[in-house]
Amino acid sequence: MPHSVPVSKLMIPRTEWPQLRAETTIGDAIKLLRIVSEDRMLEHGHSTPLVLDDNYDLLGYVHLSDLLKSVRPFCLQPDRPCELDKATKPLRELVVPFAGTVAENDSIVKALDIMMDHCVSLVPVMEEGKLKGLIPLSDIFGTVASLLFDVQDLEERGRLVKHFHW
Repeated sequence: MPHSVPVSKLMIPRTEWPQLRAETTIGDAIKLLRIVSEDRMLEHGHSTPLVLDDNYDLLGYVHLSDLLKSVRPFCLQPDRPCELDKATKPLRELVVPFAGTVAENDSIVKALDIMMDHCVSLVPVMEEGKLKGLIPLSDIFGTVASLLFDVQDLEERGRLVKHFHW
């Protein structure tokens, strides 16, 4: 059952997640995220950048919508390109702290409780104050759903898929 699945089974290592320094400007952050997302072909959901301080300690994350909202004033001229170089505010000013953290040996239920209690879809996995990885809601959902429903039940699968549309 889900309570026996440790976070470590689903954790995405920190090295597989975009991380930016708190003093990075919003303009540079957008440029870096575009490069990283193209070069590393980031999976959907793995594009929420983490923000770290000068000691590489986790401060939180930044919503992509907040980055775009911050540069919108520099993109209002229809006949001119956006002036990202004017977006000099540091990411530190947009950081959203995480609502809670889990340890590698915690159950995924603990991570899920944090997500449900705070309406978030990502929880950091910490060890001795250092970021080890992240656990996204989509991975918890997939694990719990597989425990609740055997996808190999062909009759039930056919009945359900018949009513699904893309």
